[in-house]
Amino acid sequence: MVWQHSTPGIPETLFERGSVPLTKTEVRVIALSKLKLNLDSTVLDIGCGTGSMTVEAGLRCPRGRITAIDRNEEAVNLTKSNAQKFGLSNIDVICGTVPENLPESFFDRIFIGGGGLKAQELVSYAERHLNKNGILVADTILLDSGYKILTALEAHNFIDIECICLNISRGEKLSGWMMKALNPIYIISGKKHWEK
Repeated sequence: MVWQHSTPGIPETLFERGSVPLTKTEVRVIALSKLKLNLDSTVLDIGCGTGSMTVEAGLRCPRGRITAIDRNEEAVNLTKSNAQKFGLSNIDVICGTVPENLPESFFDRIFIGGGGLKAQELVSYAERHLNKNGILVADTILLDSGYKILTALEAHNFIDIECICLNISRGEKLSGWMMKALNPIYIISGKKHWEK
């Protein structure tokens, strides 16, 4: 097995890469903590990129099912390849656009790693396709996308809405040690409001 630890945070170097975006290790760890996954969770990863979140979720939910979608064929192939590399058989990957090609299934958790410009449609979809106590988590580098997601969550009556800004710097040794900053990331989460 490529990753032999029970904790999340697979190093970026262990994933097959291409010209497709990859969610950074530290961002993944915090986003996964916001998803609050269970061993049998069903998860939808929208805008899966290289599949790093898909793989992490697949490892955390061995009795669950992870569905990943991306419009980029290279991203879809990389996600499939990374799932295979990590020995996962609980992952389905869809090549398609959102929201048009999103599955008509129900999920315990939805992660939006891409598609922030369609925030209203994606949050509306999440409201209709999240199970009871379902959680949506989204990350974005754009303030505009973050604001759209937050207002969409409010408009669709999500509860326990949170937004954090993650600023990470990594130590790098050149002529001496220095800290190199990554792009700030907004991680937004909310729970589906369930009326009894």
